[in-house]
Amino acid sequence: MRPIPGFFYSFKFKISALVIALVLFAGIGAGGVSLLIAESELRQVIGRQELSLLTGAAAFIDNDLQDKHELLKAISEEIDARGLPVDQLQPLLEAHETLRDAFFNVTAFDLSGNLVASLRNRQTRQINIAEREYFRDTLKLHEGVISAPFKSTLSGQPVVVLTQPLHDANGKVIGIILGAIDLLRPSFSAQLDALRAGADGYLFIVTSKGVMVHHPDKARILETSDDAPGSLLEAVLRNDEGWEDGVLDEGVPVLLVHKRLREVDWVIGLSYPVRSAFSSMLSVRLRALMGAAMLTVIAGLFGWAITKGLLRPLRRLHRHVEDISAGRADIAVFDVARRDEFGHLSRAFYGLSQRRAEAEQELRRLATTDVLTGLNNRRMFDAFLPQALARAARSGQPVALAMLDIDQFKDINDTLGHAGGDQVLIEFARRLTATVRTTDTVARLAGDEFVIVFEQLSSTLEMDVLGKRIIDAMQPPFFISTVQREVRASIGIAICGNSMATSEDLMRAADQALYGVKAAGRNGYAINPVGAERIVRVR
Repeated sequence: MRPIPGFFYSFKFKISALVIALVLFAGIGAGGVSLLIAESELRQVIGRQELSLLTGAAAFIDNDLQDKHELLKAISEEIDARGLPVDQLQPLLEAHETLRDAFFNVTAFDLSGNLVASLRNRQTRQINIAEREYFRDTLKLHEGVISAPFKSTLSGQPVVVLTQPLHDANGKVIGIILGAIDLLRPSFSAQLDALRAGADGYLFIVTSKGVMVHHPDKARILETSDDAPGSLLEAVLRNDEGWEDGVLDEGVPVLLVHKRLREVDWVIGLSYPVRSAFSSMLSVRLRALMGAAMLTVIAGLFGWAITKGLLRPLRRLHRHVEDISAGRADIAVFDVARRDEFGHLSRAFYGLSQRRAEAEQELRRLATTDVLTGLNNRRMFDAFLPQALARAARSGQPVALAMLDIDQFKDINDTLGHAGGDQVLIEFARRLTATVRTTDTVARLAGDEFVIVFEQLSSTLEMDVLGKRIIDAMQPPFFISTVQREVRASIGIAICGNSMATSEDLMRAADQALYGVKAAGRNGYAINPVGAERIVRVR
């Protein structure tokens, strides 16, 4: 009878092993199903995160195109107001330095489509664009349009042009003015590529007809992409915005995110390799399966409960994403100290959210900062000046505005070239920033036009000291490459001690003071209180 206990224990062991194996497989199966559900939710979260980032990039492009169109419209309105014929526009185009910053080239054409003025080269050979679609559309609609991308006859570069009609005194169209954007120029392409710096995938822009406007491979710009069913282009043009992860990009599975622009019939897209986009989920999958197996061996009956417990932080992570989207929390909730799979995933979301926040901050910086000098730009100044006046009204302290022009800047450009002129602007901005107080705000409006907002002034007499300090700061020669160049400035300063004064009053008084300095021979400053009948002091 001795063998019976051994047989019993052997049988019990086999039954126990079988039960444990069945429970293990059941636990792993239940955990796997739960993980698949969780992965589906994660894909939705990641897709929405990337779509949100792309929406910010689309808004940046829309705002940039809108600003350029408004600038071109302002130039055409100036031409209309002055009643200039189309064959006399060359000097006016060359006088507007802001056009060189905004466009690769600005040209004017008469009603026959003949070239009559070119900002970049007044000696350009004869060109006729009468058959171009954007030329006919502008004359037909009597309003500005944005062309399809094409290869420029003047430069040989891929460009997009913005148009604006010109009118005579009776409102009759007499020609059009074009602003060309070089699609290979860093001012257009580098800012988009910088948004994906250090990350996998790439941004691209394509027209509704499949013509490539922007792509990291510059050779593909102006190519017409294949829009066959299942292709990248077909997926992008299917609807206005969205994302999907079942698309192949040159044989590589990608997460495709796209958004249609508001100002032009273009679509901006993001091609993000699926392996990189969902890499955090691969680690989660392996760790979750291992955890489910170990816990099932110990307590099979509680395997499902333990799996649900493991997934609870994931649900909290999902709620964190929703709270951030609704503005109830910030990205710091993702930065957790857990060392398990959910901690890794949460920190991965933290890194993704940081990239989004940094990208949005960079877009805001690009929108409010002058690209050449790093100073505040016109948009930032227009928002800041009313705030400064409101603070001055509350504190009872005077506030002042200085408008500065570089004397004979056109001559500097003509002798040193535009690259040398840019170096003068950069050094001029550096000296201005180093000279003013920490409470003062410096901005570049356009070309060689700068402004300074002076706050927290102890008295109006303090502006004599500040004006002389700026003039003295410009006395040492500017070193432009190997050439020394004397650079002087004219400064018009408006002082406001009246809480009822507006931004327009301050700008008008500063402009009058600047005109007084130029009339007195330049290289000096003038002080003009807001509301005064004449300029008080000219130095």
